[in-house]
Amino acid sequence: MIEEEGNIFEEEDIHECKLRGSLKVKNDKMNCIVGDVVEFDPSEGVITSVYDRKNFLYRPLLANIDFIGILFSISSPDFDFNVFQKMLLNANNQDIPIILIISKIDLVTENEVCELTKRIEKICRNSFPIFTISTKEGTGIDKLKEYIHNKSITISGPSGTGKSTLINSLVGEEVLATNEVSSKTLRGRHTTTESRFFNIEGNTYLIDTPGFSSLEFPKLKEKKELEALFHNFPEYTKNCRFRDCIHVNEPNCGIKEAVENNEISDEQYKFYMYALKNIFDN
Repeated sequence: MIEEEGNIFEEEDIHECKLRGSLKVKNDKMNCIVGDVVEFDPSEGVITSVYDRKNFLYRPLLANIDFIGILFSISSPDFDFNVFQKMLLNANNQDIPIILIISKIDLVTENEVCELTKRIEKICRNSFPIFTISTKEGTGIDKLKEYIHNKSITISGPSGTGKSTLINSLVGEEVLATNEVSSKTLRGRHTTTESRFFNIEGNTYLIDTPGFSSLEFPKLKEKKELEALFHNFPEYTKNCRFRDCIHVNEPNCGIKEAVENNEISDEQYKFYMYALKNIFDN
């Protein structure tokens, strides 16, 4: 989004500008990033001001988004629950809402789609919308497009999940190259190497970002910080006997009691333990 003297420019009004020297901090990639709202001087071709960000992500490096569209395929490659929950932690750590988009549903039965969504809802307790789509058959695209209308959203997920094809469907033209999943590795090949910004219609903005084959856990300073990234945990942590309970070996733990009572899924608790170990024991 580009602003000059209070005017928002449409996609066709593109100006190539550099950041004014006074706005630069040496070797700081956060000086100006994709999604920033700026003021600029077209005669000099310089950005003169960068507005305050309402939010930002480190990976991918983006600013001012309303949703993260986490994209996973149900097959080819299969849905990876650990990577998905890791992405969810990173989104929660930046306090940015997510929607989950499950692609390639034409490759499986309706029952398999239903079983997967039920498993996700059991783990995450229906804390975000889920969209099931097939770009090949056009299933679910209009519903997704309606949901993101007048919003700024980034689509992010592992390579090979059909991200470029989905973005082409949402934009309505072939704006991105697509590639097939490798038959040997069952992984996608990277077709996006940098973030790109698209205006779909009206005030709907879509940001394409590079896919990834691995993802780090969020960097936290204290173990107690982790529980806040599981949005259904606070309801039960208030029942913990000890204020500094990290829900591992402590007696009278509200989280472990909730797991025993099936109020928190065993699968989610195991991932919590996995995250705790990977963030603080490495």
